[in-house]
Amino acid sequence: MADYHSPTVVQPAILNTDMTALERLLLTHIFESAPDGDGLYFFAETSPNTQIELPIETIRSALAASDGVPSEAGAFVREQLKEAGDDDEHVDLDLSQTSFEFLFQGIVKRSATLDHVTIVTSFTCTKMRPDGFGGMAVLVTADTIKGKSTQDILGDFLDEAEHGPLATAPGFGVHVLLRLVEAKVRAQLAQIIETDETLTPLAAGAVTDADIRAGCIIVAERTNLAEEQDAAVFKAALAAIFEAEQRLAPAR
Repeated sequence: MADYHSPTVVQPAILNTDMTALERLLLTHIFESAPDGDGLYFFAETSPNTQIELPIETIRSALAASDGVPSEAGAFVREQLKEAGDDDEHVDLDLSQTSFEFLFQGIVKRSATLDHVTIVTSFTCTKMRPDGFGGMAVLVTADTIKGKSTQDILGDFLDEAEHGPLATAPGFGVHVLLRLVEAKVRAQLAQIIETDETLTPLAAGAVTDADIRAGCIIVAERTNLAEEQDAAVFKAALAAIFEAEQRLAPAR
């Protein structure tokens, strides 16, 4: 019988003050942990736990202690508690259908000092099975969770070997039509404030880089450019047809 393991390390250490009582409770049961300064270093020697059984009163106490702090952990636990019966003394928290990365993202979103968390996992097996070895690296920021496995990397290498660098290989290129540049937003808001005295009593200098970042994220999330994208794809297809006709036209 072969046993598959996923030893995992999380960096950097998470400050105790950055975690709610509920997040700390969940993370210390998903992972092993060790004190690191004013925080905890999380790791799993074998594999992170995806099934956690805890006394229901312990969960409710941690949830109450975290009340008032917005977190994905609270929403997750409240949903899981809906399945608990009136006489249940323990609750099973099932993380097999989701991932623990969302807990770290909630922490990063609130932290004043932490802008990312990295999670590195090694896939190992007690027998030399061809599917038993590899790894995964995940980057968690306030805005996104990105991961790539060694299998993904090998796929990229194979594509590059067949087609060349994909950024330049015909048929694989990606062409950026629009960027929202924070420096340009800074310049624009200064002009807006100067030309419209009724808009705000704030001076341009009172708007921080963090305010601009938040504003850009809001606009990016709420703006739908699907029609413009479809139009650009259509125009590019017509232009490609024209280029082909020109290239294949008999020389005169």
